[in-house]
Amino acid sequence: MGLSNIVKRLNKYQDRLAEGKAEKIKSRHIQKAIEKLAAKEIELTAELQDVTKLEKRKRLNQKISTIHEQIEKAKWLEKQI
Repeated sequence: MGLSNIVKRLNKYQDRLAEGKAEKIKSRHIQKAIEKLAAKEIELTAELQDVTKLEKRKRLNQKISTIHEQIEKAKWLEKQI
């Protein structure tokens, strides 16, 4: 999901929040998600050290890259709220 999609979703969330149809996202919710992502990254990095197959290493590296992107997006979101 690109940053423009996140902005659209954030705008929709803010509209729902204004209408009383959503609960307010708190900073601690985002921090909890970041902590889970960081833990998963550590797990995948440890697994990557034991893997010898090229295809599996490639998949694990892609997953780690995705986690980095998600953490960056979460930090961006935290600044927005």
